[in-house]
Amino acid sequence: MDNTAPAPAAHGDADSSLLEGLFQLAVNGQTEGWEFDQIDNEVYARLLSTYGVDGKKAA
Repeated sequence: MDNTAPAPAAHGDADSSLLEGLFQLAVNGQTEGWEFDQIDNEVYARLLSTYGVDGKKAA
């Protein structure tokens, strides 16, 4: 029987990649382009789906 911890979910890597991409664009001052807007919107949507509005979790 294998008692090792399960591998982290694949979406965790995707979340990290999104945040890293957003960070790199911001650091480089590239906040006016379509790429920044697209990543920003995706991150914002994921935050809303996780934490909801006014402290209430979204359904």
